Amino acid sequence: MWAIGLDLAWSPRNPSAGVVLGWAEDHWKVVAWEAQLGADAEILAFLEPYLDAPCVIGIDAPLIVPNETGSRPCDRILASRFGRHHAGGYLVNRCWLRSFGGLRGEALRQALCARGLILEPPEAPRLPVRAVLEVFPHPAAVVLFGLRRILRYKRLGRDQWAQALRRWHQRLLTLEAFRPPVRWPEPWREPPRGGTRRMWKAWEDQLDAAFCAYIAGYVWFHGPAGYERIGDLETGLVIVPRRIDG
Repeated sequence: MWAIGLDLAWSPRNPSAGVVLGWAEDHWKVVAWEAQLGADAEILAFLEPYLDAPCVIGIDAPLIVPNETGSRPCDRILASRFGRHHAGGYLVNRCWLRSFGGLRGEALRQALCARGLILEPPEAPRLPVRAVLEVFPHPAAVVLFGLRRILRYKRLGRDQWAQALRRWHQRLLTLEAFRPPVRWPEPWREPPRGGTRRMWKAWEDQLDAAFCAYIAGYVWFHGPAGYERIGDLETGLVIVPRRIDG
């Protein structure tokens, strides 16, 4: 079983990141990652080795956007529920997404569904499904980590950015104690030292993709008890985890 996360850049001019987790009897382990994925074809090539096996893919991008203007009902619900935590997100429409160069999430969703993946989360724990889900890391972090407000680490000055990313990294390391746990590889246990702004951005994207992969794996492991559906398949559907202790 694979749990895959994609931090999908809305514009193909910017790199995307992907992380693959493999199920190892009683925990997830990182088996592949890439922080510099470019065009959609490159993203699909990264996913290709896993698509014919049971897998759940969590993508941080709008996958269903029927509205030309305005906002999707699921985005309004998320804003109402998580706005006080600064985790409300964007109000998405097709016109706005085109300004970034196209509806990448929708195109990727169509390509994956053409391969037989479905848009529904698992109906029971640990089913051998092949699914692709829209996930949103900020609300998921609020729920899973019990945050009063999100850990802000985007659009900051370099020093603040580095400090905030280290805090986010430390949060993700605590997932080793969650149910299900994930075992991080040794190269992931220490943040980068020095480096360029591009390197720090790649690390940020990699961390976000890893969390998307964990959300997908968490949903697969717990089934309906471990997630909430926000929206529907006609107007937009976001899957948010529910915290399960023990």
